[in-house]
Amino acid sequence: MSRESSHIGRYKLLSVLGRGGMGTVYLAEDATGQQVAVKVINPELSQHEQFRMRFRREADAARRVRRFCTAAVLEAALDGDQLYVVTEYVPGPSLEDAVRQSGPLKGSSLDALAVSVATGLTAIHGAGVVHRDLKPSNVLLSPVGPRVIDFGIARALDTLGGITGTGELVGTPRYMAPEVLRGMPVSPACDVFSWGCLVAFAASGKAPFPGDSLPTIVYQVLNTEPDLDAVDPAMRDLVRAALRKDPAGRPTAQQLLDHLVGRSAEPEQAARNVQVAWQQHTTPLTQVGSYRAGRARLVMGLAVAAAVVVGLGVGAWALLAPSGPPEFPMLYQEDFTQTSGGWNGRYDPEDTTSYGYRTDGTYGLDVGENREERWAQAPLPFLYEKPTSSPNPTASPTPMLPETVVVAVTAEVKHITGSGEYGVYCHAVDADTYYEFGLDTTGNARIRRVFDGSGGTLAQPVMVDDLPGRARIEAACERRGNGVRLTMWVNGDRIHQVDDPNGIGNGAVGVFARTPKGGSSLMKTAFDDFELRGQKDP
Repeated sequence: MSRESSHIGRYKLLSVLGRGGMGTVYLAEDATGQQVAVKVINPELSQHEQFRMRFRREADAARRVRRFCTAAVLEAALDGDQLYVVTEYVPGPSLEDAVRQSGPLKGSSLDALAVSVATGLTAIHGAGVVHRDLKPSNVLLSPVGPRVIDFGIARALDTLGGITGTGELVGTPRYMAPEVLRGMPVSPACDVFSWGCLVAFAASGKAPFPGDSLPTIVYQVLNTEPDLDAVDPAMRDLVRAALRKDPAGRPTAQQLLDHLVGRSAEPEQAARNVQVAWQQHTTPLTQVGSYRAGRARLVMGLAVAAAVVVGLGVGAWALLAPSGPPEFPMLYQEDFTQTSGGWNGRYDPEDTTSYGYRTDGTYGLDVGENREERWAQAPLPFLYEKPTSSPNPTASPTPMLPETVVVAVTAEVKHITGSGEYGVYCHAVDADTYYEFGLDTTGNARIRRVFDGSGGTLAQPVMVDDLPGRARIEAACERRGNGVRLTMWVNGDRIHQVDDPNGIGNGAVGVFARTPKGGSSLMKTAFDDFELRGQKDP
């Protein structure tokens, strides 16, 4: 797009909203006059093929985020010379601008901000996305309440070594979690830390970790306790918990939301109540620089949904309870853009039963008449130890995985003739004993137990409606006494939960694909963004 161009795609560009290390954001409108925000990626980034592959995946994942206190992703140009993302346009100043111009937020305005951002993060994390750059300039104070913007896409910069073309860090150090500054894996807990920094800034007008230079800021984040004196005492302990140095000790986004509202809360209902409370009890920032309103009225309004659910009884509560998987610490992740990750195989598109790294940055498992089943085990050498007292020198390593794990992958069927199924597995103690969480090519989801090469489905298959071409499959294997609780999610929605009282022991994790035995089916499946999260037993 040239400087003189007034259009990109089907959108007419109206003005520049902002510029950053990744690109320029424009206010634009479509042919109907609907206003949108268009983020155009800098050309020097678009020329890197690994960046383009990661950008496509992240934009696709961002479109799965539910529209609760976020600016929804409407469209993305994922091919061609110019990459861009189109989101809802949110009128209103950023939190950063509002605080700089009008002073810190107080009372119900601060409460609404904290609840809204926690709600937005719950929706973002429920779609398997990590924001990675939550900061005051990425929260807009709209007429209907605070909205989180610009989530997920920043991860594409990691393919260029974690910096932009100008050397800018991916993220803002004042609001980045300690583990990110140390180069450790990014997880939802990083966003929770940023939430704590953001609330502290909103309450005081300054970041909780001060400093005038990058080394000073990094030192403060890594080594000192935050300044929370200006935070309302009723919220201070929660913010302090979010700012713990150890990510395992922080609450999840859902737990933040539950604590703020006073009981378990659905993001959709919380978002609606924030909107009502914001409109009734706050004054538009464009008219006045004061944030005076009653805290009790806002918190009461936010609790309405939870109170109604309690009145309906346990059955209704089960239907409305949060459906997303638990946000355990990240143990391992692989996006398959590099072929040196340790997964076996090198994919050959001409071989109908090939497996391995594909050239599009995914991992392929092809199954058909000559090879009806394939499994690929995640290489986790740091989670295993060799037996120390075994008389057999060739004995297999002892698995050291936590007894409760969540396995996740994005899967896509590239080609299908006939039928097939695909998904993830956990607790594989050997080649013939494991739990399997699968989707078939008709949209049925099921959980299967295999023991010594035989077994069957643990619950009736469930049809997943409106299944897109790419599906995010997540599975939890949770040790409970001698048994295991098995839970399956598809695109953030809980599909299955079943208990196996005679649980399979702890073991390996990975992905699988298969076609019916004795048939003529052929299925080519691509896997992406594999993740393993876990919770150590107390």
